[in-house]
Amino acid sequence: MYAKPARKPQCLRADFVLYALLVAIAGGSGALADEPPDVAADVAMVRPLIGETTALVVKIDPQRLASPDLEEFLEQTAPEELEAYRQANRAAADAIAAFRAATGDRPVYGTIGIPLSHTEWPVFFFLKQTPEVDEQVLREHLAAAAPDIDVVVRDGMIIAGPGIDGDVVAALDALVPSPREELGAALEAVAAYPIQVLLLPPDYVRRTVIELMPQLPAQLGGGPSEVLTEGLRWAALGLDPAQLRAELIVQSASEAAARRFAETASERLREHLSKMIESLHESERPAVRETFEAMFPLIAPAIENDRVVLRIDRAEPAGGILRLIATATATIEDTIRPAATTDKFKQILLAMHNYHDVYKMFPPRDDVRDEQGRTGLSWRVHLLPFLDAHNLYDEFRLDESWDSDHNKPLIAKVPDVYRSPSPDVALGHTTFLAPIGEDTVFGGPKATRFSDIRDGTSNTVVLVEVQPQRAVPWTAPDDYAFDPESPGRGMQLDNDGRFLAALADGSVRRLRAGLDPELLLRLFQKSSGKSVDWQIIDRPTTSVSGMVTLDGQPLAEGKLVLHPRIGPPIEIEISDGAFAAKDVPVAQMRVVIRGEGVPESFGREETAALVVQTKAGANVFNFELRRED
Repeated sequence: MYAKPARKPQCLRADFVLYALLVAIAGGSGALADEPPDVAADVAMVRPLIGETTALVVKIDPQRLASPDLEEFLEQTAPEELEAYRQANRAAADAIAAFRAATGDRPVYGTIGIPLSHTEWPVFFFLKQTPEVDEQVLREHLAAAAPDIDVVVRDGMIIAGPGIDGDVVAALDALVPSPREELGAALEAVAAYPIQVLLLPPDYVRRTVIELMPQLPAQLGGGPSEVLTEGLRWAALGLDPAQLRAELIVQSASEAAARRFAETASERLREHLSKMIESLHESERPAVRETFEAMFPLIAPAIENDRVVLRIDRAEPAGGILRLIATATATIEDTIRPAATTDKFKQILLAMHNYHDVYKMFPPRDDVRDEQGRTGLSWRVHLLPFLDAHNLYDEFRLDESWDSDHNKPLIAKVPDVYRSPSPDVALGHTTFLAPIGEDTVFGGPKATRFSDIRDGTSNTVVLVEVQPQRAVPWTAPDDYAFDPESPGRGMQLDNDGRFLAALADGSVRRLRAGLDPELLLRLFQKSSGKSVDWQIIDRPTTSVSGMVTLDGQPLAEGKLVLHPRIGPPIEIEISDGAFAAKDVPVAQMRVVIRGEGVPESFGREETAALVVQTKAGANVFNFELRRED
């Protein structure tokens, strides 16, 4: 049976901690304000909300927010992305305007501590209460980013945070301010930047490392722990996206400690990047490795007395760092995104299995359906208690439709496990859908049981990731209604031309976009009675192209058919002598060529003398045929 664990602020996490920071970074920043930053005022504002476990401090100045101008850069490097950039720029401008209106242009601060327990996490975002601050709009912005937070007014400040069991007042009462002498110096170091992030390692953490960890663990590169404890007293990151400037300053105990820390950090970074590159597909490694090798000299840190300093500036020599960072960021994102989605799929699958353990069927169970077998809410809502989202589940009225006056506002509270990785998906929508059609696990008038999956749970797909334009409100009883003639048409593909599919047995696979439609249809159905050959599904594929000539002239039109030893033949059209195809098996195959004037011996598999061996990467084959005498 399913046991209900203690409540924790699960919807908060990274969304809330970085909410204001991400809004600012997405929009960039503009010219510096006329008045110089008042570091003393910043210290006085932040210090009361710094406790013993506080590790991060954030400051954002809304007055300086503006969108960066990347028009010229994109025109030279990626003109096809210009329109998407312009749309994003307009959206960022709207978000910045709303953010400035909500905050009254007052600086927003944040203090983030190390979690004390599952239900207690000292995190606070706050700003000074003034008549210019629109408290209602501010609450709405924060609620959209993190539904579990609480907002209070105290000591002339508006303070938001998760609190203790949801009570931010209790969290504030429990906070014992901790003097951090380094706070002023860290703020001063990046005072010129509109976005400031400070890392202030708590003293007890440093003491613990010194006493219990004389040698760093292998995950941190090994070696004496003093490289970390002496090399990193505090760090300050300043960001000015509109000017494409950033500065990272690490305060060390001495110049020697700063030098050791910089050298060790550079070595560890190279090692981690090398491991990441090795995890990529073989064809992607050279370009990515070249990008990182070109980037390293541009981001080499400098030693300035007892500080390690790294500066990135738009006006740097060659001006290529922006292009390199953009490439590196995209590469890392493309590497991480599938893994993150896979983890979410596995969480959803586990929840489905737990639901079935309790109700002996997949959601939504039969007793929440009407006489026609319909339900007003998605199976995603019914899974919430099994995804550690009991409180959100309790907010729904299960006897009402997803878009009723009561349930509709809950669309904005989409749990992280249903959040799509694509930035093109609207708030409250998801691309994690169940295939629905004839004989599928979901979408029928009655709930499916494991005993109904007669083709086998390891051969039946229950969840896929679709393209952003096919996203649906996560609470709506809508899913991927596929075309049986082309069931894979709506899939979201990765760089390798594959899409994620979760199977009823709890596994997650990456399937080829070019998978035979009939075979994919079998995977979508639970009791087709037809066999599934995973050797064919999982086989590596490649691309082929080339020319076919007949008596020295291009063959006007025809077909080239490849016959692998396992699986169906692959038919490729020939036009003006040329042919090309993707998703062709890496294998040895007989070649059949048909067309007007082509000798009959070339048109039958049993008599075909032509054989090709495809390999990873591009394959080019040219066939010179002669008419029979």
